Amino acid sequence: MDELTKQKCKKTVTLLPTFLIVVLLVLGTVPLLVEAYNPTAVYVSPVSRTVSAGQTFTLNISCTPGQPIKSYEFKLSFNPTYLHANSVTEGNIFSGYSTFFNAGTISNSTGTIIDVYGLILGAGNVSSSGTCARISFTAQLASGTSTIGLYDVGVTNATSYVPITVTNGSVTLREFTLSVTLDGSGSVTKNPNQATYAYGTVVQLTATADPGWTFSSWSGDLSGSTNPASLTMNSNKSVTAHFLQNQYTLTVTCNGSGSVTKNPDQATYSFGTVVTLTAVAGTGWAFSSWGGDLSGSQNPKTITINGNKVVYANFMDSMKPQIYGLTRTTSSPLDTDPSYGWVNVSCTVTDNVGVSQVRIRIQAPNGTWSNLSMTTKTSGNYYYRSTTKFSTAGNYTYYIWAKDTSNNGNTSSNVAFSMPANWDINIDGYCTILDLVLISNHYGQIGSNGWIREDADNNGEIQVLDLVNLSNHYGEDWY
Repeated sequence: MDELTKQKCKKTVTLLPTFLIVVLLVLGTVPLLVEAYNPTAVYVSPVSRTVSAGQTFTLNISCTPGQPIKSYEFKLSFNPTYLHANSVTEGNIFSGYSTFFNAGTISNSTGTIIDVYGLILGAGNVSSSGTCARISFTAQLASGTSTIGLYDVGVTNATSYVPITVTNGSVTLREFTLSVTLDGSGSVTKNPNQATYAYGTVVQLTATADPGWTFSSWSGDLSGSTNPASLTMNSNKSVTAHFLQNQYTLTVTCNGSGSVTKNPDQATYSFGTVVTLTAVAGTGWAFSSWGGDLSGSQNPKTITINGNKVVYANFMDSMKPQIYGLTRTTSSPLDTDPSYGWVNVSCTVTDNVGVSQVRIRIQAPNGTWSNLSMTTKTSGNYYYRSTTKFSTAGNYTYYIWAKDTSNNGNTSSNVAFSMPANWDINIDGYCTILDLVLISNHYGQIGSNGWIREDADNNGEIQVLDLVNLSNHYGEDWY
């Protein structure tokens, strides 16, 4: 090789490192264009749900791709105490493509669904959100919350698995409410007493009536009249407790003659009703007192009804016996000799209840009193006949006293009566010559003993002895 050639080769060798250095410098100053993606989200939709026991519902396993995807796979867990899985069906995320879908295997004993997957057959991928699968569940007859857990989740593009985020969900089997309404006056206790109740909880309801009320029956989600009563919570419940207001009687009996008015006047009364009782006495009677469930003598008076009541209105006889027809009859002629003279006093006594006693009270001329029983002649008619009580000449006063069976007493007015001496022939109160003349006018006449006053000695003959007897009292007075 000649020198020139050697120099060219040397230059070429020298330039090649320099070129590589320049290329590397250029590459170092220009960034590489590599596309970056967000993670693909796989989640339960809705993320939480509340259902009732026995309700069938659907949950979605949804996907929001962070880059174009071609397949997915997952396993799922749930609490078999609360949920029963019915079926798994394909979602709509690969809609428009031919797909292959495996619904997996459901185990309601272990609470799992395994080996669920789906993919696009042939070329194609998706970047839009959608549902990978739809799972049908039925809520068990219970209350509580089950987690819907996703595990062994994978999503791929056309060549490899892509980054993902996983969000689990939950299903709550709601508890139930028990509302109690009162119809009437009373209360109801719940045992247990809670705001809500789990499915199957047995609640005992006890109705307690207020004073004056009685528990009658249940209605709504409970029927009958058993108390306490039990209710099993398998849904929201509403119960009404019915109470009836007690009705009480007020019986009023009158002792004596009278009546009682009630205000208000009703056949029965509710608990707590205030009734005013007014006693009205009959003629000749007076209200005395209350008895039974009411006491005292206030009239009118109130009674508060808190049970069946019995009241007695006591009336007392206030009418005095009536005395009338007071009459006096005497022997004729009047005579102080008990063998020939007599006095009879009679009267009529009546009473609205009954006559107990009738007596005559006599004041003698010397001022002494006699209290004597009168004899019943006929019903209501009484008399007193005596030959001795008026055997002393002088002025008498008498009156009638009567008492009825109610112990009411009454007296008649005083009656004045004079019993003349036998020697006062003309009954003028004095023994004068005129009395002697009257005897002499009948001198020698004969009759029954004491047949006329001129027979002063009552021997049946007018004789000198009669004149002598008068002369012994000549000038005297007895009045």
